[in-house]
Amino acid sequence: MKKIFAVVTLLFSLVSIAEAQYRRGAQQFLLGANGAYSVTTGDFGKIAKNGIGANLSARYLINEVIGLGFETGYHNFKSKIGSNTEVLQDNKYRLVPLLLEATFYIPTWDRSLLPYLGVHFGGYMSLISVSKQDHFYGWESMEKKLNSFSPGGGPHAGLLIELNEFIKLDLRLRGDYVASIEADYSDDYNTYNTGFDKILNFGGSIGLLYTF
Repeated sequence: MKKIFAVVTLLFSLVSIAEAQYRRGAQQFLLGANGAYSVTTGDFGKIAKNGIGANLSARYLINEVIGLGFETGYHNFKSKIGSNTEVLQDNKYRLVPLLLEATFYIPTWDRSLLPYLGVHFGGYMSLISVSKQDHFYGWESMEKKLNSFSPGGGPHAGLLIELNEFIKLDLRLRGDYVASIEADYSDDYNTYNTGFDKILNFGGSIGLLYTF
């Protein structure tokens, strides 16, 4: 009888420990920052090089598998357009995301490794600076700033790795689609086009999340 009682007690203890481990991470706030690398595609990829940037995020795990969050950041892309003997050009392209995200965290035994899938959606500020000096008109210079706010979003997938009780390493792959970009601009003589009116980027990020 004592052996049966001991076995039952041990089983209840193991179940309690396992449940505590599994539920560790539920109803948590996570604040984080990451560095990101973006691969440009399509018409934007013909104009701009791959970009680098950084993001800040705030997430809330409402239970073991569902999380909601907000993300913003700053991403910079250099121009592929070269200068020639007639025109000197120095264009700059930047994106500032303002996104909500919904994430499904795939349950694991102790949640020290936590894979996830999700979507992010909201808006992107596109900040485009066009700078030209044209020899045809006597080296006259022109500078234009094309700033617009466009809807967009995309999928993401990643892995949270617990480094200690409060810090998680966040590895993420993502796609970002920006639906509408201001493309046309003009000077006193002509109307020009940047060569793209939407953006589709793929990339990855690595960062840290502080849990409390």
